[in-house]
Amino acid sequence: MNPKQISPAQLEKLLSIQAVSQPPRPEGYTSFLQVLTWMDEKQSGQTALERVCVPGEIIMEENETENIFYIIRSGYAAVVKGSLNTPTVLGFRKVGDAIGEMALLENRPRSATVIALTDVSLWSMSRETFYQFLAENPAFNLNLMSMLSWRIREASEELQRGYAREQQQVEVLEDLSEQAVRDPLTGAFNRRYMDKVLADEMIRTLQTNSTLGILMADVDHFKQVNDTYGHKAGDMMLQELVKLLKHSVRGADSVCRYGGEEFAILMPGASLDVLGRIAEEIRARFEALRLEFDGRQIQTTISLGAASYPQHGSNGSEVLIHADQALYQAKRSGRNRVVIYSPAADEETGHETRPGLLP
Repeated sequence: MNPKQISPAQLEKLLSIQAVSQPPRPEGYTSFLQVLTWMDEKQSGQTALERVCVPGEIIMEENETENIFYIIRSGYAAVVKGSLNTPTVLGFRKVGDAIGEMALLENRPRSATVIALTDVSLWSMSRETFYQFLAENPAFNLNLMSMLSWRIREASEELQRGYAREQQQVEVLEDLSEQAVRDPLTGAFNRRYMDKVLADEMIRTLQTNSTLGILMADVDHFKQVNDTYGHKAGDMMLQELVKLLKHSVRGADSVCRYGGEEFAILMPGASLDVLGRIAEEIRARFEALRLEFDGRQIQTTISLGAASYPQHGSNGSEVLIHADQALYQAKRSGRNRVVIYSPAADEETGHETRPGLLP
């Protein structure tokens, strides 16, 4: 049967890791060279068998059981754990090193996979032959214990480094995932995320026979702020607004940037009374806000519209549209106010859905 081999790409990856991951051996480290010498002196077909492996060949596999271990006569090998597509490298072995000795001595399945990185020549040794060597060379026992202890520490430290790398990768992915759903300027959730959360919250609302409130908020005269003080001042105002919104709403609520200076707040389980109270708190706090910029104070107001499921729509999209219409009504009525959606008011405005809010 042909021996198993890893792919050229997997081999290349292991070689690149080896090039930068060769930790120094501890002082006094004893390899199995003494065993090699003893085996060469005694070599016979009954004592040891030579095995030659090509680069990428799997010398032994994790979890397999076998009554022999190997000593490397020439070449290099890698010791890995886990999937061969994303392995954790436990270490590397070279001339004089043993592979598979821990499993043999403990009479357990292999704890790792060993792969030839170059052409590798091996002597295979059975448990009985190794015990014969130890009986004839008692001084080697202490060296063996020291070497095995270092081997255990090496594997443990590499596993810890592997776990640290995996955690770092998880954190990077989480950070990228967070960036994908956040507005980069304000830190509020973006429109795409809002659409997804709105759909999810509607499913939850229907399952629990609950309510879902939506607030729409828009900064009054925002263009005037940009024209008078510059876009940097406008950006700072939006950032301060989002901080204010996050401090005003509940932990389960989602503050989302809907577009420009307009924001949507999804509030699962909120009654109309709660919606109105929180909207008024936001309005009052923002009116009292004074933004220090370039030695000057900037102050403006905010308008808000509110709507709730099931009173104001049969689904999330309808409630969002009606909250938006209530915001439009707040703007038309003089700004700096909160308007709860009313079908009667909607009739008066002819069901207007505006392409853009009043400034």
